Amino acid sequence: MRNERFDDAVNAILSTDTRYPREAYTLITAALDYTLRGIHADRRAQDDDGPHVSGQQLAEGLRDYMLSEFGPFAKGLLDDLNIRSTDDIGELVYNLIDVGAFGKTDSDKKSDFHAVYDFEEAFVLPFRCEHD
Repeated sequence: MRNERFDDAVNAILSTDTRYPREAYTLITAALDYTLRGIHADRRAQDDDGPHVSGQQLAEGLRDYMLSEFGPFAKGLLDDLNIRSTDDIGELVYNLIDVGAFGKTDSDKKSDFHAVYDFEEAFVLPFRCEHD
């Protein structure tokens, strides 16, 4: 997607839904790119309809991306973007779907993002010292 098109899509979302800042949508696209590179690297040539990522795969991809890029700062960054659960990831994704920036299949549902993992366990516990 061209940057201008993405900006227009996010502007459309933010005109009606201000729960998440613009940077949250940018983060979701970075996590999607990261996830696609990881799970479709060997299968891209086989996908007739293009690459697809399930809700669970994207939630897990965002977790892996955040931990690899931001380490112990991941949870604080997500909090700053109002992303506090995998359900928030689903809200962001479905906002992007609603404005045509992301696609979905007939089997995709917003509930696919529900409670995929706990943010405290995913982003805080890996960095907690033994004596904490």
